[in-house]
Amino acid sequence: MADARNQCATSFGGLYDFYIERPWLTRVISRCVWGIEVADMYASMEVIGRQADGSTVVDVPCGGGLALRALRPAQEVRYVAIDIAPDMLARTRAKAAARDLRSVETVEADMRHLPLPEASADLLVTYSGLHMINDPENAISEFARVLRPNGRLVGSSFVADGSRRTRLLFAAGARRGLAVPPADSATIVRWLEAAGLTDIEIGGRGFVVFRARRA
Repeated sequence: MADARNQCATSFGGLYDFYIERPWLTRVISRCVWGIEVADMYASMEVIGRQADGSTVVDVPCGGGLALRALRPAQEVRYVAIDIAPDMLARTRAKAAARDLRSVETVEADMRHLPLPEASADLLVTYSGLHMINDPENAISEFARVLRPNGRLVGSSFVADGSRRTRLLFAAGARRGLAVPPADSATIVRWLEAAGLTDIEIGGRGFVVFRARRA
């Protein structure tokens, strides 16, 4: 699907990978360029390191492997990193190897059509991918489908009701054919509820971090 491409799998991707792995630098860039805060996104990743041995963690879209920062080398989990872009999967594999993370496997797939059985994941993390597609509600339905009962969903997304600067940037992107982000936090909450998720928490302006659980 044309609108499902990972926009970081371009010449911009190398620069993005450089600064996103440096939270202090990302905070500066995010405030200056987008007018947003990203500290909660990094903090939310700690849930990965708390998963018990034998758990299954799904990371989609995994991008260049940002969430691997929270995975412990000795952690005996199944970590499934999924992205539609082969270049991003290659970056994830390289990062996993550099950190001696042997539990990581990579899968090329669209986040709206996950090649995973129903109720097979204990945790699904989805960072900064929903705003890259035109029908993120379908991706959320897939996330809920693969979560086990009491499984957790944690993720982040841009939303369209942020600062004036953010709105202008997204308007420029839309003119280039890029997807339009979800309208606001309430829209994401509705999609989460429609997918059967509960215990929903969401916070942020312009860029939100959300948490939910499959009932």
